[in-house]
Amino acid sequence: MILGSVEQPAPASQVAEFFHLAAKRRIDVSQMWVARNNRGLVWAALPVVNPGRTMLLFTPAQSRFPAGDAAVQMLNQLWAHYGNRDVHWAQVLIDPEQTPARRFFADQGFFEIAELIYLQGHPHRSAKAAKLLPGMHWQTYGPGTHGLFAQTILESYQESLDCPRLSGLRNIEDIIAGHKATGEFDPALWRLLCDNGQPRGVLLLSRVVMTDAMELVYLGLPPASRGRGLAGLLMQEALHLILRDNRRRLNLAVDSNNAPALRLYYGQGMQRLTSKIAMIRDLRQPG
Repeated sequence: MILGSVEQPAPASQVAEFFHLAAKRRIDVSQMWVARNNRGLVWAALPVVNPGRTMLLFTPAQSRFPAGDAAVQMLNQLWAHYGNRDVHWAQVLIDPEQTPARRFFADQGFFEIAELIYLQGHPHRSAKAAKLLPGMHWQTYGPGTHGLFAQTILESYQESLDCPRLSGLRNIEDIIAGHKATGEFDPALWRLLCDNGQPRGVLLLSRVVMTDAMELVYLGLPPASRGRGLAGLLMQEALHLILRDNRRRLNLAVDSNNAPALRLYYGQGMQRLTSKIAMIRDLRQPG
């Protein structure tokens, strides 16, 4: 039901494939919640709790909403359960054309933060390391540079066009924990672009488990660094690192309203795959 819809559940082969993938990615499917009424099973949800005190909720791609009182009661129990276990935010990703679903989750306390456009590209085999100007160098992530990364990420949020409604909702330690949990974390794939010792941009990459792809987890520039072509250097370095790691694809998601980022990514040959409406809900109890 979660992989398909209430009206048309997914075929057994797709379910089997999902269970195999869930085992590889350590998704605990035993945490599934179901809603029943006098007709039987009517709805289901699979919460996936991630580091950074967030939870991604998988629900049916249901065409008929509202889902019914049983589903609402089940979700209220789910919010209380995880809200009391130090999970602060729940997120759902919905197809843009599913207006009834968006309305349903809005009624459950969710608000939309962005339409995310999912892109994929294949680095050219001739992609080389970014040629830096004099005084510039790359700084990798580690215990000694954690604070510098945190500071640069926070500065890059200022006047950002990438999901601005998220600004200030989470503390930086939760944000970094969430980024580390995206795919396979390798500190060598986290880079700061520094100019005469000052951080000018941040690039976070991770390997996508069980694929030949890397994910661009985050790319950001503080306001003073924008408009100088530095985003292009960060992107060039990302493509070089992908090839050096013997990967063939780059995946990323970007806010549909972030025109400068879209120009950058499309300029590098990235192609659109799909889009989703991202909605979130605060699970913390008032007071």
